[in-house]
Amino acid sequence: MRQDIRQAAPPRVAELWERDFAQRISLAYPGDTARGVFCLSLLDTVGELGDGVMMRRCLAVSGERGFVAFFNYPIATYLRMVATALPLLAVEHGSTEEALRQLGRRAAADFRKSTAGKAMGVMQAGGDPRRLLDSLPVVYRVALNFGEFELTWVAPAHARFTMRNTFMPVPFHEGVLLELVRKMNVQRSWVLGCQTEPLDSEYEIFWE
Repeated sequence: MRQDIRQAAPPRVAELWERDFAQRISLAYPGDTARGVFCLSLLDTVGELGDGVMMRRCLAVSGERGFVAFFNYPIATYLRMVATALPLLAVEHGSTEEALRQLGRRAAADFRKSTAGKAMGVMQAGGDPRRLLDSLPVVYRVALNFGEFELTWVAPAHARFTMRNTFMPVPFHEGVLLELVRKMNVQRSWVLGCQTEPLDSEYEIFWE
């Protein structure tokens, strides 16, 4: 039997992420909301790892009895759930950053299959990179009721996506964007993000 070498994040790294999420939660107002599909996506992700205890813990910290995909819930609720599940997900994916990235990919995929996502034809059709990327600000505004989003073109195969006043960390949004640009009719694509302010970030999206 092959030995499982996955390990929890070092205490220092885990502590830094705990502080990071605590700051993000403290900056969120009750009126900053996101679709319930993201909370359901997180619960499904944890459930698929076979950890019923962690699922119950995530639901307990949310303060909700359950979620409706199309309804809006405080982003602080989602942040608390992610922070609770992150140690488990970090072990599964090898690092906290990769866990957030994969969580973002799953969130984007589940949003695409939701009622709101299906209503946005561009998310289903994909194909044309410019059409898909030009729609990113609209996609984000449908999913969230906060934040400012701007897409600019650096070159024909290079776009820059800027986010202001959003709450999830950079690796999570990298995962969201990676999943969305996967629909582009190109050979390869990359997303590289950086944090510019506590709640602001920029993402370089390019392909060939």
